[in-house]
Amino acid sequence: MIILIDSGTTNSRIRLVQEKDKQIVDVIKLKVGVRNTAIDGSNNKLKQDLAKGIQQLLNQHSLTKRDIKYIVAAGMITSNLGLHEVPHIPSPARIEDFIGGVQVVEAEEFLNIPCLYVPGMKNNVSASLDDISVINQYDVMRGEEVETIGLLTQAKPQGKGLMVLPGSHTKFVLVGEQQELLSCRSTLGGEMLQAVRDQTIISDSLHENLVEEVNPDYLIKGYLAARKVGVTRSLYHIRLLQLFSELTADERANYYAGAILYYDMEALQQMLEEEQVEWIMIGGSNPLRKIFYHLLNYVNEPAHLITADDEQVEMAAVYGTLEVGQSYFENYIKNESV
Repeated sequence: MIILIDSGTTNSRIRLVQEKDKQIVDVIKLKVGVRNTAIDGSNNKLKQDLAKGIQQLLNQHSLTKRDIKYIVAAGMITSNLGLHEVPHIPSPARIEDFIGGVQVVEAEEFLNIPCLYVPGMKNNVSASLDDISVINQYDVMRGEEVETIGLLTQAKPQGKGLMVLPGSHTKFVLVGEQQELLSCRSTLGGEMLQAVRDQTIISDSLHENLVEEVNPDYLIKGYLAARKVGVTRSLYHIRLLQLFSELTADERANYYAGAILYYDMEALQQMLEEEQVEWIMIGGSNPLRKIFYHLLNYVNEPAHLITADDEQVEMAAVYGTLEVGQSYFENYIKNESV
């Protein structure tokens, strides 16, 4: 058995996995992430909650620490706000580069089980930010690298392509012909969807879950409104639609998502003006996965559009972290025994 930890800004997942057949035995989801570290000024809560989660998994399955071969940790847990900071590796990056950047820690809170911390990736930019005009070349990611590797392992797309990974932060990951990660670009799309809904007057015009069912018609209407009159004006449309139309809350939510994510589509299209790709694959959870499919389908990108299914998305982090962990651990044990 092995344990995989995926820890982000606000949430973490701990998976108990059968290493040989890559089967998930159990999953614990925790509402804790590096946001807690930023607020508290300490990583104690993150450390304690993850330690409790690991112990809970062991107890639920009558396991001891001797039954766990190793732990692999990826995501924001490897940042300066996480449990063990691992430097980003520069792009372009192959699986071997991520393996080479792994750092192993045997800590008491994780029962001294070897924990492999997987590095994130940063764009390799030669220009200095003394010239701020080059800022758009800069970017970083933590966690999306193993997600990308996992989706590539399952789907096996051929040629150069682009991975679209919506979430709190939308990540666009450029993938080379040999499935190396060439660069990435990030937006605050998901956070914008939540923040504008929660902190502005249109909160009353939208329900808590935002989009419950994707409606392509109103999604595209919101996107086109943002393109025509600007995002901030089109957001006020949501209030007006509540006051003067018979649209449902879900139809308004689709309009809203289309308007907000106009920004993401602009960033993506600008990236595709610089790079020719043969395929675009959309990962992430629904409804964002479906939303991006309809937006990309509407703008009619010439690249072959691939939508990951639920199982591929669920298993992406498992395949990605396992590929890093198994290769590293085999080398680690081999080197230790020499």
